[in-house]
Amino acid sequence: MQATVEQRVLPVYLIVDGEVIYEIAPNSVLNIGRLDTNDIVLDDYKVSREHAILKYTGTEFMLVDLASTHGTYVNGKAIDRAMVQFGDKIQIISHDLMLSREMPEDLGNGSEPVAAAKMARTLDRRLKFFGGLNEFALITLVQFLYQEKQSGLLLLELGQKPGPRIYFLNGDIIHVSQGENLAELLVRQNHEQSLFFYFHHETNFPERTITESTPNYLMSLCHSHDEQQVPDLAEAVAVRISRTQAVTSRIKPPPLAR
Repeated sequence: MQATVEQRVLPVYLIVDGEVIYEIAPNSVLNIGRLDTNDIVLDDYKVSREHAILKYTGTEFMLVDLASTHGTYVNGKAIDRAMVQFGDKIQIISHDLMLSREMPEDLGNGSEPVAAAKMARTLDRRLKFFGGLNEFALITLVQFLYQEKQSGLLLLELGQKPGPRIYFLNGDIIHVSQGENLAELLVRQNHEQSLFFYFHHETNFPERTITESTPNYLMSLCHSHDEQQVPDLAEAVAVRISRTQAVTSRIKPPPLAR
């Protein structure tokens, strides 16, 4: 029994503005933002609707800014994504957040921590979800967002490295940043490193840089990649796209963030 207790992963805490305590469970992803559908709600009009994500593996923390309007800071430095340690100061607008191994005594007396575990929520058609692309190809997810006419930002993470950022407006891909390897990721069937994705509702979109239809854009990317790899396989691209469209008409949406 003693060994079991010693191996148990102890909870950690996120302290917001020195007043509110959130207990964070291992292997969880917490949404931070202004909307009350987030796990950590910052009631401030300058905070983006969905501002950032904090991912806790049980041994390390990763903080990801969701292309917020005013940015996310760690120890005074603006970040797109960063590993966060205990004692680091996370700042979102005027709000200070800090990770702690123990519940502070001056905050813990007479009050219970606010549980940050996912709760069942009623979501509208503006999907907000995340997960690993282990069971289906990236192009299947992209086709799904297109068919569902979703508006938002799809962020990809390969291993612990940031990947392409794909902006959707009413289902159409209008802009891609950091997309140098997007074509290769679209045609890849298996991922040696974990390919993780986040999709969240977005209201501030960059200027449109992609004017062709999403099916044509995907076809061009895959066609270009196949020509570079094996020229004779260019004809197979159309087959891949058509098969993907057939699959996406039958698939269920990826798990919703709760």
